[in-house]
Amino acid sequence: MNNYKYPMLAKPSGITLEQHTQGVVSEGKLLLEQTPYVVQKYQERVGKNLAIRLERVCEYHDWGKKTPKWQIACQKDYDAFLQWQSQHGGTFKDYSKTENAGENIRKTGVRHEIQSLRMVENKKLPLPQQVAIAAHHGKLGNNFKARWTNEEASDLWAIFKRESNRVIEQSSLEQSAKVHYEFAGPRGLLQLVDHRASAKEEGESVPDFTQFSYQFPHKEKRGVQRLIEQHWKDDLLLVRAPTGAGKTDASLLWAQLQIENKRADRLVIAMPTRFTSNALAINVAESLSDTGLYHSSAWFAKFQEQIDAGTIKKREAEKIHEFARLLQTPITVCTIDHLLMALTLTREDHHLIAFNMANSCLVIDEADFYDDFTQANILVLLEILKYWNVPVLLMSASLPESVLPSYQKLGFKIDKIIEDTSDNSRDRFEIKSIKEYTDLEEISDLLDLCVEKGTAIVYANTVDKAAIFYDWFKKRKANPILYHSRFTEPHKKDKEQELINALGKEAWEKNCANGIAILTQIGEMSINISADIMISELCPIDRLTQRAGRLCRFDKTKVGELYLLVPQKNDLVYPAPYGEYDRKIKAWTPCEAFVKTSEILDTTSYSAERLVSLLNHVYAVQESFSPKAINNAKHLKEYFSWNWLINPTQIPATDDTDANFWKSRNISPQDTVYIEKPLSNTFYNYFNFQNWKLKNSLELPVYLIEKGTKLHMIDLVRVKIKEEYESIYVIREGFYNSEKGAIFLEENQFQ
Repeated sequence: MNNYKYPMLAKPSGITLEQHTQGVVSEGKLLLEQTPYVVQKYQERVGKNLAIRLERVCEYHDWGKKTPKWQIACQKDYDAFLQWQSQHGGTFKDYSKTENAGENIRKTGVRHEIQSLRMVENKKLPLPQQVAIAAHHGKLGNNFKARWTNEEASDLWAIFKRESNRVIEQSSLEQSAKVHYEFAGPRGLLQLVDHRASAKEEGESVPDFTQFSYQFPHKEKRGVQRLIEQHWKDDLLLVRAPTGAGKTDASLLWAQLQIENKRADRLVIAMPTRFTSNALAINVAESLSDTGLYHSSAWFAKFQEQIDAGTIKKREAEKIHEFARLLQTPITVCTIDHLLMALTLTREDHHLIAFNMANSCLVIDEADFYDDFTQANILVLLEILKYWNVPVLLMSASLPESVLPSYQKLGFKIDKIIEDTSDNSRDRFEIKSIKEYTDLEEISDLLDLCVEKGTAIVYANTVDKAAIFYDWFKKRKANPILYHSRFTEPHKKDKEQELINALGKEAWEKNCANGIAILTQIGEMSINISADIMISELCPIDRLTQRAGRLCRFDKTKVGELYLLVPQKNDLVYPAPYGEYDRKIKAWTPCEAFVKTSEILDTTSYSAERLVSLLNHVYAVQESFSPKAINNAKHLKEYFSWNWLINPTQIPATDDTDANFWKSRNISPQDTVYIEKPLSNTFYNYFNFQNWKLKNSLELPVYLIEKGTKLHMIDLVRVKIKEEYESIYVIREGFYNSEKGAIFLEENQFQ
């Protein structure tokens, strides 16, 4: 018994501690009932019962709220809410937006998670459970060191720090991975179920815990799909299959076998870019209803249109989106950057993402082999996944034999790439010509051919060159469609639909295909379109294979025509972005894959078999990574090992793909720019600003923003978001439109 006015409270809303605790315990049980494999794997790896560990931390995590000082303050805050409600009506959620909500609790200075640990000391909880309670509000980190190093909690901090250092000092990535898995289970899952219970208490809906379910949609399995069924037991399965071979269904079949045979609990598909993941998520969702999509612009691709139409509530969409970010959906399509960033463990939620990754099977779809930064990072990812016993399928139309030694060094027992050769010998396209060019006038005959044909695909290596192609075709009323990365999300979506309508499968089947698609790298894998004629600037053979996969894509009886261009500038080859810009000579230096590709291509016919042969020639030896790439990958290992228990001082934003000393890929730093000024420079809250941002922003390289600002193409505009002022970059009128995106012609003006 106590002398409080109300029963023991958990929150100023009036929810009792007993109600909240029961809710969290129930959510924990519900989660593990739907994910029995997670419990099984934890038992096998750790030798402990995850269900018992999670139930205990759910039961004890808020015991510190029984502390008189905290409880008295909470009761006062509840009284204040009831008084406000009698005058204004509304819910606690409405009240929580006022300045006075929860002020008594804030003034107490009581850290209830610390008090919870004090109150359960006699329970002798194992350290992973103590850490789960300590971290359940995301405050177990060096950024919050002050709350742990006072007299109240300094001994607890010393225990956590000692255990953290004990593992770090072993300098073993394997040991860090194994110990992290044990701790991250109760730690991440407690936060998840606590948040779900709180959402339900506030009357909000939360996504259901669902299991992977897949039915093969076709009558017969194709070559690559049959191969998957033969080799699914491999811990790392490398599959090479030409474009259009049915790799998506093959990956789902593979995942089904992993999950049915208790080797995984869910499927994660990692794509090289957010544009490719958008397209794949749409494709996968045709066979599976519960597919999560997560990357920096996934929100608009999946939800914004539904919210605007009123078919889904914004808060509900946010919960589903968050589910995908945490890899909590049965299938999650994301970028490779998202998984790599989670391994830095620089955010509290990275621990849950990593734990969910450890219980998944992973498909890596089409990695860029010319990019040594990405490849070095992927090796770190694969090494950690190996320690977690995560099955991995790496699929690509352009997978060189030379990758085998790198994976073998990690300890994978793998001696060959599994290849679908059922359609390998058919000639798919012919390179009709290879021309060096500086100006479009030099290739006007090829461009005229596209106009005459009425349908074609043009690949440019840079956005500015793509815009120049677009202007040429536009003047001749040839129905050009320009698609690159510098559009806002709404306009990207419109562009993708425009391309599908013009050159998609249905357009060809109805004999109404019409238009000239002008694409950059984002159109290499993400858009399911086709043409009989293609003009492409030279690029590494693995990228060229992907581009050529759009030739005669829907008709195997045809042989496509490819006209290859070698861009020149100042009498030198201009390979951007496939190389590095040398500031000393003020020119681009091509990467080795670009150079080798230029040496081996000829005007002849190409089958999938021949393309693989060229691929293996270009990447005959797994070249040693550059010192930058090696050092960067080393930093990723260090981040994982150093942060395995205690979060660092740095706390990156949700969508960041780099940390202080590490980045996911070797690209220029990006920043957000806006295509127009807001109607009002004042946003009443952050959500209003975010909603406006989703519709009106895009990412540009920082160097381009700086030069655009100097040339009066971009302005710095001051806006107020709630009570804080922020400066944003806004593109001036005339330098962005929905047809061309953001075009600054940097090749001509900036270099």
